[in-house]
Amino acid sequence: MSRPTAPPRRGNRPKLALVLSGGGARGAYEAGILRYLREDLAGDLGGQVHFDIISGTSVGGIHACFMAGTADMAARQGQLLAERWESMVLEEVVSFGVKEFMRAPATLLGRGTIEEVEKGQRRLGGVVQTQQLERLVRRLIPWSRVTKNCQSGAFDSLSVTATDIGSGKSVVFVESRSPLPPWSQDPFVRAQAVKMLPEHAIASAALPILFPAIAVGERFFCDGGLRQNTPLSPALRLGAEKVLVVGLRHKPAEVTGPEESMPFPGAAFLAGKILNAFLLDHIDYDLDRLRRFNSFIEAAKAAGDEAHKQRLDDVITKARGAPYRTVGEFMLRPSVDLGEIAGEIARKGQFKGMGGGPGIRLLRSLAGAQVGSEADLLSYILFDGVYAAELVRVGYEDARAKHDELAHFLKDCVDPET
Repeated sequence: MSRPTAPPRRGNRPKLALVLSGGGARGAYEAGILRYLREDLAGDLGGQVHFDIISGTSVGGIHACFMAGTADMAARQGQLLAERWESMVLEEVVSFGVKEFMRAPATLLGRGTIEEVEKGQRRLGGVVQTQQLERLVRRLIPWSRVTKNCQSGAFDSLSVTATDIGSGKSVVFVESRSPLPPWSQDPFVRAQAVKMLPEHAIASAALPILFPAIAVGERFFCDGGLRQNTPLSPALRLGAEKVLVVGLRHKPAEVTGPEESMPFPGAAFLAGKILNAFLLDHIDYDLDRLRRFNSFIEAAKAAGDEAHKQRLDDVITKARGAPYRTVGEFMLRPSVDLGEIAGEIARKGQFKGMGGGPGIRLLRSLAGAQVGSEADLLSYILFDGVYAAELVRVGYEDARAKHDELAHFLKDCVDPET
């Protein structure tokens, strides 16, 4: 195990945020990105990049908590996370059968029953049994060290976003060294200061309909990606001056001609597309808006003297609780469609484990027989080492392809003592 690091001296180092997206089993791609950052890039930069703010949703929320809990051993984070993903066996992590399938209509109609899977752990609905996955989350992350690392300065703030089922609001759970700053004026978003616990991360990752909703206190929560799949906004609210964003959605090339017609799609195909729609990612719009704000701020401040800049800050602070500032941004996203990778693995039967009962076998059959090359539904719940290893590899290679740009963007965010 690597030597725990001392609290970093900030100096002129900008406050850097790591923003991690949601997408179920697609999250193995993030492990590949993080492995490259912590291994190859760190060697060229002369130290580890220091993340002051860690913001995540869904599987990105789980990863954010992992990064916070292991922040004092940065050099090993990528390796540990990748190895955990690559060791997964599908039927040992998730399962479903006839009983779970039959209760899906009740879940959709809001008539699901509350179950207490373990003392104090209440669940509502869901088609997939996730008890083993939840136990994995509890074991993966050294939860007792999250608060310790925060207080020691290994990171400043950790945020995990979930969706409150009762109100429909996005709730941003935040553990921070400082009091919460003024938050969004959006009535459907609220921040809540917490001591981060497994329930917060598991609730954030509760894929709608597929996974059961999770009780946190007296309220039930599901996947934060319903309203905020790539949680850029919390990172900005918490004071980020630079943001490194990892997305899990491949951006296809624009189609100029007429789209191909296809036969009527099967059930698995439709379910995957519905899940994609639930977790529709607005990160491109958010980043475009951030760039426009950066240009506006630079132009507005260049147009006057210091007194003018101060008046501008005062007006903006009165309106939104904090002045505008320019924020550097860099995004990494899959160079290929992760659903297509899942489809190929399903059709070839390349799984680390081959059991899982009739439910898993049915899911594999549907994925292999569906229309088109991608298997979006399976890509969200294929918690299997073969799929994960391929996504880790893709993430690693995508980061390596951006090595020079990454090094330039992160060169002033390095803690040379790590």
